[in-house]
Amino acid sequence: MRAIIFDGTGPRLVSNHPEPQPARGEAIVRTTAAAVSSIDLEVCQGLLGFTGTLGHEFVGVVEAVEGEDAIGLTGKRVVGSINVVCGRCDMCQAGLSRHCRQRTMLGMQGRDGCLADQFTLPAQNLLAIPDSLDDDHAVFAVPLGAAVQALRQLTIEGKPYITVLGDGPLGLLMVQVMAKLNASVRLVGRYSEKLMVCEKWGIKHRHVDDVGRRADQDIVLDCTGSPTGLELAMQLVRPRGKILLKTLLAPTSRIAPGVDLTPLVLNEIELIGSATGPLEESVSMLIRGEVDVLSLISRRMSLDDGPEILQAAAQPGTIKVLVNL
Repeated sequence: MRAIIFDGTGPRLVSNHPEPQPARGEAIVRTTAAAVSSIDLEVCQGLLGFTGTLGHEFVGVVEAVEGEDAIGLTGKRVVGSINVVCGRCDMCQAGLSRHCRQRTMLGMQGRDGCLADQFTLPAQNLLAIPDSLDDDHAVFAVPLGAAVQALRQLTIEGKPYITVLGDGPLGLLMVQVMAKLNASVRLVGRYSEKLMVCEKWGIKHRHVDDVGRRADQDIVLDCTGSPTGLELAMQLVRPRGKILLKTLLAPTSRIAPGVDLTPLVLNEIELIGSATGPLEESVSMLIRGEVDVLSLISRRMSLDDGPEILQAAAQPGTIKVLVNL
Protein backbone atom coordinates (compact mmCIF):
# COMPACT_ATOMS: atom_id res chain seq x y z
CA MET A 1 0.00 0.00 0.00
CA ARG A 2 0.99 3.67 -0.28
CA ALA A 3 2.29 5.60 2.71
CA ILE A 4 4.20 8.80 3.40
CA ILE A 5 6.88 7.90 5.90
CA PHE A 6 9.61 9.71 7.78
CA ASP A 7 12.74 7.57 7.98
CA GLY A 8 14.88 9.89 10.10
CA THR A 9 16.32 11.78 7.14
CA GLY A 10 13.24 13.12 5.36
CA PRO A 11 9.69 12.30 4.27
CA ARG A 12 9.17 10.02 1.28
CA LEU A 13 6.35 8.20 -0.46
CA VAL A 14 6.54 4.41 -0.57
CA SER A 15 4.19 2.33 -2.69
CA ASN A 16 4.90 -1.08 -1.13
CA HIS A 17 4.51 -0.31 2.57
CA PRO A 18 3.36 -3.39 4.54
CA GLU A 19 -0.36 -3.49 5.27
CA PRO A 20 -1.16 -2.84 8.94
CA GLN A 21 -1.65 -5.81 11.24
CA PRO A 22 -4.23 -4.94 13.91
CA ALA A 23 -3.97 -6.18 17.49
CA ARG A 24 -7.10 -7.49 19.15
CA GLY A 25 -9.64 -4.70 19.55
CA GLU A 26 -8.02 -2.59 16.84
CA ALA A 27 -9.73 -1.45 13.65
CA ILE A 28 -8.28 -1.29 10.17
CA VAL A 29 -9.21 2.15 8.85
CA ARG A 30 -9.12 3.07 5.17
CA THR A 31 -8.19 6.73 4.93
CA THR A 32 -10.52 8.84 2.76
CA ALA A 33 -9.14 12.27 3.68
CA ALA A 34 -6.30 13.61 5.81
CA ALA A 35 -4.78 16.97 6.67
CA VAL A 36 -1.25 18.09 7.37
CA SER A 37 -0.49 19.63 10.76
CA SER A 38 2.43 21.76 11.86
CA ILE A 39 3.22 18.86 14.18
CA ASP A 40 3.85 16.66 11.12
CA LEU A 41 6.42 19.20 9.98
CA GLU A 42 8.06 19.19 13.41
CA VAL A 43 8.14 15.37 13.40
CA CYS A 44 10.23 15.64 10.23
CA GLN A 45 12.62 17.87 12.22
CA GLY A 46 13.01 15.28 14.98
CA LEU A 47 10.02 15.85 17.30
CA LEU A 48 9.68 12.91 19.73
CA GLY A 49 12.28 10.96 17.75
CA PHE A 50 9.53 9.40 15.64
CA THR A 51 10.06 7.37 12.48
CA GLY A 52 7.24 5.75 10.52
CA THR A 53 4.09 6.77 8.69
CA LEU A 54 3.17 10.43 9.22
CA GLY A 55 -0.19 12.03 9.92
CA HIS A 56 -2.82 12.16 12.67
CA GLU A 57 -5.74 14.22 11.27
CA PHE A 58 -8.04 11.99 9.24
CA VAL A 59 -11.43 10.79 8.13
CA GLY A 60 -11.71 7.13 7.21
CA VAL A 61 -13.91 4.08 6.82
CA VAL A 62 -13.56 1.10 9.15
CA GLU A 63 -12.73 -1.94 7.02
CA ALA A 64 -12.66 -4.47 9.85
CA VAL A 65 -12.17 -4.85 13.59
CA GLU A 66 -9.88 -7.55 14.97
CA GLY A 67 -12.01 -9.59 17.36
CA GLU A 68 -15.61 -8.77 18.12
CA ASP A 69 -16.82 -5.43 16.77
CA ALA A 70 -18.75 -4.69 19.94
CA ILE A 71 -19.61 -1.13 18.96
CA GLY A 72 -20.63 -1.85 15.36
CA LEU A 73 -18.06 0.32 13.60
CA THR A 74 -17.37 -1.86 10.56
CA GLY A 75 -18.32 0.08 7.43
CA LYS A 76 -18.77 3.37 9.32
CA ARG A 77 -17.08 6.69 8.53
CA VAL A 78 -15.00 7.73 11.51
CA VAL A 79 -12.62 10.22 13.02
CA GLY A 80 -10.37 9.24 15.89
CA SER A 81 -8.47 10.18 19.01
CA ILE A 82 -4.73 10.11 18.46
CA ASN A 83 -3.74 8.84 21.95
CA VAL A 84 -3.65 5.07 22.38
CA VAL A 85 -3.59 4.09 26.05
CA CYS A 86 -3.08 0.93 28.10
CA GLY A 87 -5.98 1.32 30.53
CA ARG A 88 -3.94 -0.27 33.33
CA CYS A 89 -1.28 2.19 34.54
CA ASP A 90 -1.71 4.63 37.44
CA MET A 91 -2.61 7.50 35.09
CA CYS A 92 -5.30 5.46 33.33
CA GLN A 93 -6.69 4.19 36.62
CA ALA A 94 -6.83 7.75 37.95
CA GLY A 95 -8.93 8.93 34.99
CA LEU A 96 -5.98 10.60 33.25
CA SER A 97 -5.68 8.13 30.41
CA ARG A 98 -4.53 10.79 27.93
CA HIS A 99 -1.34 10.84 30.02
CA CYS A 100 -0.96 7.05 30.02
CA ARG A 101 2.54 5.85 30.94
CA GLN A 102 2.50 3.52 27.92
CA ARG A 103 0.84 5.96 25.54
CA THR A 104 1.46 5.83 21.82
CA MET A 105 0.30 8.60 19.47
CA LEU A 106 -0.87 8.26 15.91
CA GLY A 107 1.86 9.38 13.53
CA MET A 108 3.93 10.87 16.36
CA GLN A 109 5.06 8.29 18.87
CA GLY A 110 5.24 4.53 18.53
CA ARG A 111 2.38 4.17 16.03
CA ASP A 112 2.14 4.59 12.25
CA GLY A 113 -0.06 7.48 11.16
CA CYS A 114 -2.86 8.12 8.70
CA LEU A 115 -1.05 9.44 5.60
CA ALA A 116 -1.45 5.99 4.08
CA ASP A 117 -4.09 3.91 2.37
CA GLN A 118 -4.75 2.13 5.67
CA PHE A 119 -3.76 2.33 9.33
CA THR A 120 -4.91 0.93 12.66
CA LEU A 121 -6.38 2.39 15.82
CA PRO A 122 -8.24 0.77 18.73
CA ALA A 123 -11.96 0.69 18.05
CA GLN A 124 -12.50 2.58 21.32
CA ASN A 125 -10.55 5.52 19.84
CA LEU A 126 -12.92 5.92 16.90
CA LEU A 127 -16.05 8.04 16.66
CA ALA A 128 -18.62 7.38 13.94
CA ILE A 129 -19.76 10.51 12.11
CA PRO A 130 -23.03 11.13 10.25
CA ASP A 131 -23.35 11.39 6.48
CA SER A 132 -24.37 15.02 6.93
CA LEU A 133 -20.79 15.87 8.00
CA ASP A 134 -18.58 15.76 4.92
CA ASP A 135 -14.88 14.93 4.91
CA ASP A 136 -13.83 18.56 4.41
CA HIS A 137 -15.37 19.45 7.77
CA ALA A 138 -14.75 16.22 9.67
CA VAL A 139 -11.01 16.25 9.03
CA PHE A 140 -10.77 19.26 11.37
CA ALA A 141 -12.15 17.30 14.35
CA VAL A 142 -8.76 16.73 16.01
CA PRO A 143 -7.40 20.32 15.83
CA LEU A 144 -10.79 21.73 16.82
CA GLY A 145 -10.78 19.36 19.78
CA ALA A 146 -7.42 20.83 20.78
CA ALA A 147 -9.00 24.29 20.74
CA VAL A 148 -11.94 23.10 22.84
CA GLN A 149 -9.49 21.62 25.35
CA ALA A 150 -8.20 25.13 26.03
CA LEU A 151 -11.69 26.15 27.16
CA ARG A 152 -11.76 23.24 29.56
CA GLN A 153 -8.48 24.31 31.13
CA LEU A 154 -9.27 28.01 31.52
CA THR A 155 -11.57 29.73 33.97
CA ILE A 156 -13.17 32.69 32.21
CA GLU A 157 -14.38 35.36 34.61
CA GLY A 158 -15.79 38.81 33.86
CA LYS A 159 -14.91 40.03 30.39
CA PRO A 160 -11.21 39.26 30.03
CA TYR A 161 -8.82 40.43 27.36
CA ILE A 162 -7.66 37.38 25.39
CA THR A 163 -4.97 37.25 22.71
CA VAL A 164 -4.45 34.22 20.47
CA LEU A 165 -0.94 34.13 19.02
CA GLY A 166 -0.49 32.39 15.67
CA ASP A 167 -2.40 32.54 12.39
CA GLY A 168 -2.04 28.86 11.52
CA PRO A 169 -4.98 26.43 11.53
CA LEU A 170 -5.00 25.96 15.31
CA GLY A 171 -4.83 29.68 16.02
CA LEU A 172 -7.65 30.37 13.57
CA LEU A 173 -9.79 27.65 15.14
CA MET A 174 -8.88 28.82 18.64
CA VAL A 175 -9.88 32.42 18.01
CA GLN A 176 -13.29 31.29 16.70
CA VAL A 177 -13.87 29.22 19.83
CA MET A 178 -12.70 32.01 22.14
CA ALA A 179 -14.79 34.61 20.31
CA LYS A 180 -17.94 32.84 21.55
CA LEU A 181 -17.08 33.80 25.13
CA ASN A 182 -17.95 37.00 26.97
CA ALA A 183 -14.46 38.31 26.26
CA SER A 184 -12.48 40.77 24.16
CA VAL A 185 -10.64 38.45 21.77
CA ARG A 186 -8.07 39.17 19.09
CA LEU A 187 -5.73 37.17 16.87
CA VAL A 188 -2.11 38.23 16.42
CA GLY A 189 -0.26 36.83 13.42
CA ARG A 190 2.30 37.46 10.69
CA TYR A 191 0.60 36.86 7.35
CA SER A 192 -1.96 39.29 5.91
CA GLU A 193 -3.69 36.64 3.79
CA LYS A 194 -4.36 34.59 6.92
CA LEU A 195 -5.40 37.54 9.06
CA MET A 196 -7.97 38.52 6.42
CA VAL A 197 -9.95 35.39 7.30
CA CYS A 198 -10.67 37.04 10.66
CA GLU A 199 -12.00 40.06 8.76
CA LYS A 200 -14.71 37.83 7.30
CA TRP A 201 -15.60 36.54 10.76
CA GLY A 202 -15.67 39.98 12.36
CA ILE A 203 -12.90 39.02 14.79
CA LYS A 204 -10.25 41.55 15.80
CA HIS A 205 -6.77 40.89 14.42
CA ARG A 206 -3.40 42.58 14.38
CA HIS A 207 -0.04 42.02 12.72
CA VAL A 208 2.54 41.06 15.31
CA ASP A 209 4.70 44.08 14.43
CA ASP A 210 1.81 46.42 15.25
CA VAL A 211 1.10 45.05 18.73
CA GLY A 212 2.30 46.89 21.80
CA ARG A 213 4.03 44.89 24.54
CA ARG A 214 2.14 46.50 27.43
CA ALA A 215 1.62 43.38 29.56
CA ASP A 216 -2.13 44.03 29.72
CA GLN A 217 -3.74 40.80 28.47
CA ASP A 218 -5.52 38.55 30.94
CA ILE A 219 -4.97 35.39 28.88
CA VAL A 220 -2.57 34.68 26.01
CA LEU A 221 -2.78 31.46 24.02
CA ASP A 222 0.40 30.52 22.16
CA CYS A 223 -0.53 28.65 18.96
CA THR A 224 2.44 29.94 16.98
CA GLY A 225 4.39 26.72 16.60
CA SER A 226 7.39 29.02 16.94
CA PRO A 227 10.24 29.15 19.47
CA THR A 228 9.54 32.87 19.92
CA GLY A 229 5.87 32.41 20.81
CA LEU A 230 6.30 31.99 24.55
CA GLU A 231 8.63 34.97 24.77
CA LEU A 232 6.05 37.18 23.05
CA ALA A 233 3.29 35.79 25.25
CA MET A 234 5.22 36.82 28.37
CA GLN A 235 5.53 40.36 26.98
CA LEU A 236 1.76 40.58 26.41
CA VAL A 237 0.25 38.97 29.51
CA ARG A 238 -0.42 40.97 32.66
CA PRO A 239 1.03 40.10 36.08
CA ARG A 240 -0.85 37.11 37.50
CA GLY A 241 -2.31 36.46 34.05
CA LYS A 242 -2.33 33.13 32.24
CA ILE A 243 -0.44 31.75 29.26
CA LEU A 244 -1.77 28.61 27.64
CA LEU A 245 0.88 26.87 25.56
CA LYS A 246 -0.05 24.79 22.50
CA THR A 247 3.32 24.84 20.74
CA LEU A 248 5.34 21.65 20.21
CA LEU A 249 8.85 22.06 18.81
CA ALA A 250 11.48 19.61 17.60
CA PRO A 251 14.97 19.98 19.12
CA THR A 252 16.24 21.55 15.88
CA SER A 253 13.57 24.27 16.12
CA ARG A 254 14.29 25.40 19.65
CA ILE A 255 16.21 28.48 20.68
CA ALA A 256 19.49 27.86 22.50
CA PRO A 257 20.18 28.46 25.29
CA GLY A 258 16.44 29.05 25.71
CA VAL A 259 13.79 31.64 26.47
CA ASP A 260 14.25 33.70 29.65
CA LEU A 261 11.51 32.49 32.00
CA THR A 262 12.23 35.13 34.65
CA PRO A 263 8.97 37.04 33.91
CA LEU A 264 6.96 33.94 34.85
CA VAL A 265 8.38 34.13 38.36
CA LEU A 266 8.57 37.90 38.88
CA ASN A 267 5.08 38.52 37.47
CA GLU A 268 3.57 35.34 38.95
CA ILE A 269 2.27 34.26 35.56
CA GLU A 270 0.47 30.94 35.31
CA LEU A 271 1.78 28.74 32.46
CA ILE A 272 -0.56 25.97 31.30
CA GLY A 273 0.34 23.21 28.88
CA SER A 274 -2.51 22.05 26.65
CA ALA A 275 -2.72 19.14 24.23
CA THR A 276 -5.54 17.20 22.58
CA GLY A 277 -9.21 17.50 23.43
CA PRO A 278 -12.68 15.98 23.22
CA LEU A 279 -13.68 14.69 19.79
CA GLU A 280 -17.35 14.32 20.65
CA GLU A 281 -17.62 18.03 21.39
CA SER A 282 -15.62 19.13 18.35
CA VAL A 283 -17.66 16.91 16.02
CA SER A 284 -20.89 18.30 17.49
CA MET A 285 -19.64 21.85 16.85
CA LEU A 286 -18.82 20.94 13.24
CA ILE A 287 -22.25 19.39 12.73
CA ARG A 288 -23.92 22.52 14.10
CA GLY A 289 -21.75 24.75 11.90
CA GLU A 290 -20.38 26.71 14.85
CA VAL A 291 -16.93 27.21 13.29
CA ASP A 292 -15.84 28.00 9.75
CA VAL A 293 -13.27 25.45 8.60
CA LEU A 294 -13.69 25.66 4.84
CA SER A 295 -11.99 29.08 4.81
CA LEU A 296 -8.90 27.40 6.24
CA ILE A 297 -8.37 25.04 3.30
CA SER A 298 -5.56 26.48 1.18
CA ARG A 299 -4.85 23.55 -1.10
CA ARG A 300 -6.00 20.04 -1.97
CA MET A 301 -3.48 17.40 -2.93
CA SER A 302 -3.26 13.65 -3.52
CA LEU A 303 -1.35 11.11 -1.46
CA ASP A 304 0.64 10.42 -4.63
CA ASP A 305 2.13 13.93 -4.32
CA GLY A 306 4.26 12.52 -1.50
CA PRO A 307 6.76 14.89 0.17
CA GLU A 308 5.43 17.80 -1.90
CA ILE A 309 2.43 17.75 0.45
CA LEU A 310 4.60 18.70 3.41
CA GLN A 311 6.52 21.24 1.35
CA ALA A 312 3.23 22.92 0.42
CA ALA A 313 2.07 22.90 4.05
CA ALA A 314 5.29 24.65 5.11
CA GLN A 315 4.79 27.62 2.78
CA PRO A 316 4.21 30.89 4.69
CA GLY A 317 0.85 31.70 3.09
CA THR A 318 -0.61 28.21 3.50
CA ILE A 319 -3.19 27.57 6.21
CA LYS A 320 -4.26 23.94 5.68
CA VAL A 321 -3.43 21.32 3.07
CA LEU A 322 -6.00 18.55 2.63
CA VAL A 323 -4.99 15.18 1.22
CA ASN A 324 -7.49 13.08 -0.68
CA LEU A 325 -6.90 9.38 -1.19
